[in-house]
Amino acid sequence: MAWYKRIEIPILITAICALIQILPYYFTLGPVAEDFQSNFVNWQMVVGTGALLVGAIAILQLHIPRIMQRRPQWEYSLALLLTFIIMVIFGLPIKEVGLGLTNPVFEFLYGNILTPLSSTMYSILGFFIASAAYRAFRARTLEATVLLLAGSLLMLKNAPIGTAFWPGFGTIGDWLFNIPNMSTQRAIYIGGALGAIVLGVRTIAGYEKGYLRGGGE
Repeated sequence: MAWYKRIEIPILITAICALIQILPYYFTLGPVAEDFQSNFVNWQMVVGTGALLVGAIAILQLHIPRIMQRRPQWEYSLALLLTFIIMVIFGLPIKEVGLGLTNPVFEFLYGNILTPLSSTMYSILGFFIASAAYRAFRARTLEATVLLLAGSLLMLKNAPIGTAFWPGFGTIGDWLFNIPNMSTQRAIYIGGALGAIVLGVRTIAGYEKGYLRGGGE
């Protein structure tokens, strides 16, 4: 196998990049190491910007064939590409010719297309949350009953009509939010942090290869 195809090379690069970020938080390595770590963060931003270009190319590769072959719903792909190209052109930071984030065309597209679409997506999530709550609040088991009671009390606490009917709903809701809910959230955060640490150690050690070739050896 050629040396540049060996799987140890990307694993080594990943481990070095991770250690450069981790070590300054736990050890005092001196100003030279700290400056290098700061510059490394800037390099990471540059790489992230390059990833945007890769994403743009992927969008073009996905939607251009769909438009050319007139696949189902190709009109949406056409609208996406036209909006994408227009926003990229008018959003380029070239003030000499009037382009940039303050360009009227860019501001119009951002304020009248992107922002309403984002708001629509968030509003649609509300219906999914309501549907999930309806399924979860069926008191078929003891746990579901407790969840139903806690959710109902919190809704009465947040709804103006609840506290107007009985002020005690506010006190009970605050207790549920600050005591049981907070302790559960802390347990989830601690578990997630421990899992992230274990995953990071496995990745640095080369045991976790999920980010390489879809997890292949």
